Amino acid sequence: MNAQAILTVVLTSTLAAAPAQAAGPKPAEGFSLHVDAKLHFPGNKDMIAHHYCKAVAGMTQCLLFDSDNADAHLVGVEVIVGPDVYNKFDDGEKKLWHYHRTEVPKVSATLPDLSEEEAKKVLEGILETYGKVYLLWDPGKIDEPTGNPSVTLLE
Repeated sequence: MNAQAILTVVLTSTLAAAPAQAAGPKPAEGFSLHVDAKLHFPGNKDMIAHHYCKAVAGMTQCLLFDSDNADAHLVGVEVIVGPDVYNKFDDGEKKLWHYHRTEVPKVSATLPDLSEEEAKKVLEGILETYGKVYLLWDPGKIDEPTGNPSVTLLE
């Protein structure tokens, strides 16, 4: 049995044997706003980055996956802030962020779990924000989590 198979068995058996958790939300709960967008993976600009987002302490955090299947790989994160936070950044930091008013139309953003009316409201709320995408690896180039993490600069 290889190391990955052993880890899977250990994790599965540990989770199955774990006692019921105390009530209360966990950090991974609530990433329920699903946004699909292109241009996030330099190795394949047409590949969809599936964002699952939630608001946390004055910002929005998104987990980025290479698909919306149950076995999708976590390939990155995006942090989203409003202009009040963005305007505090120095010029060097600002270069790492993208303005959603210009980015959203370029990436063909959709919200597949919402009605057209709900999606329009959410997208309107996103337009005046700024995002910074950290890629753990580029699934548009390779299926394994190799290479250096990077900040994706959307052009």
